[in-house]
Amino acid sequence: MARYVREASGYLVTASALVALTAALAPLLDDRHIVDVALLYLLLTLVASARWGYGVGIATAVAADLAVNFFYVPPLHRFTVQEPVNLAGLILFLCVALFGAYMLSRLRDQAARARAHADETVFLLQATRDVVRAGSPRQALDRICDSLARAASARGCAIVTSSPPTVAGSTIDSRSAEALSRNELAVVAAVLQTGGPIRTKAENAGGIPATFVPLPASRDGLLRFAGEVPPDLLARPLVQALMNEASAALERMRLASEAERAAALERADEFKTTLLSSVSHDLRSPLTAIKAAASSLRDESVDWSVEDRRTLLQTIDSQADRLTGTVSNLLEMSRLEGGSVRAHLEVIDVSLFLEEIQLALQHSAAPRELQVAGGPGLWARADYGLLTQAVTNLVENAIKYSTPGMPIRLDAGSTPGRATIGVVDGGPGIPPEDLPHLFEKFYRGKSVSGVSGSGLGLALARAMVTVCGGSVTVTSGPGGSRFEISLPVAAAPA
Repeated sequence: MARYVREASGYLVTASALVALTAALAPLLDDRHIVDVALLYLLLTLVASARWGYGVGIATAVAADLAVNFFYVPPLHRFTVQEPVNLAGLILFLCVALFGAYMLSRLRDQAARARAHADETVFLLQATRDVVRAGSPRQALDRICDSLARAASARGCAIVTSSPPTVAGSTIDSRSAEALSRNELAVVAAVLQTGGPIRTKAENAGGIPATFVPLPASRDGLLRFAGEVPPDLLARPLVQALMNEASAALERMRLASEAERAAALERADEFKTTLLSSVSHDLRSPLTAIKAAASSLRDESVDWSVEDRRTLLQTIDSQADRLTGTVSNLLEMSRLEGGSVRAHLEVIDVSLFLEEIQLALQHSAAPRELQVAGGPGLWARADYGLLTQAVTNLVENAIKYSTPGMPIRLDAGSTPGRATIGVVDGGPGIPPEDLPHLFEKFYRGKSVSGVSGSGLGLALARAMVTVCGGSVTVTSGPGGSRFEISLPVAAAPA
């Protein structure tokens, strides 16, 4: 439509220019100035051709030739020609005008195609940059959809897959982000089967129709344009290039997802192998002890004394507790890593909390002294149960690995915006090569010997504190080690 309007305006402008030029020159010039007049009309013809194309140029050339004949070639004001040389001149003028109009219109079309090609190249380059800068495969697909919607003059665009039926990427409009309806699933199957675009009607009165187009070199990917997209726009090289980019990005997303699943399976297999190798002893030892004590009690050929029976029952009880603790740690670590543990944050009085820890663990710490240092008035935000278990794990770790008889100190402190809880022992210190791996699951220091454990205590402590929004650090030297929990500080409750 715009093209026809532009051509019509070209005809109108050139006709007006011909009338104005003739009205200005005809009263002043005669047959002695035919060459000058012809050059002026030729110039007008070339300008019209360069500005509005070959059609307007032809019409201007013919009209200019007739005007020169009628107003300047004897006999005047007639379309007859007396002299053969004038007839030859008019024919030559028409030929030159037509040829010049053709050449200029071709040059105009080539310049227009060059500009369009340059614009498409810039557009495609910017779209590629946007995809490269995307932070995730989904963002890359979203940006490709933005570029496709602009290139195809559509209201929106979405990249969808048939298996599973998913919107893998879309523009920000609500229509494109919609999930595939039941009717659209049938359309998707038909598009993939036929390999051609299908246009659908709006599913409701206020809805928007859609155009489904299969992606090249994709098994189940296709585009869903919001609104109707003409076939000539879909056939543009720019749209085809963006469709190829969308197909490649969708395949990269699928490969990344498969690689992530493979990595997860590899991690799970590695975790299982590590679990079996790390806790087999911690599971087998208490089971063996329980089995041996129970078998001994069931042996009727031996007359066990009351003290012997008490010792065997105590062995069964303690080893069952040990086995329960190991299994509980494994289950708790699995829940923490699986994200099923949710922290119930509350405001905790740190000094009072440490006193409660002291009362709860002083029996298991005996004969060591469990000291508490830190004044009142320090409040932190954390999950009480998770924090209690984390500090208990750190204290039990200090009891196991520090020098026997040395006291263990719990202290409270603060830094800007943070409340700290320290667990300090008087042990020999941790070797520097063990410090980077101290909070890894199942890791036990190379210098540790004669101490039972699964290597999960510190890993659990860090995971629990992390869920509370805090962190755990350790510093160690020849005089002992300090494990410090940092938590968000909180205002005292009113």
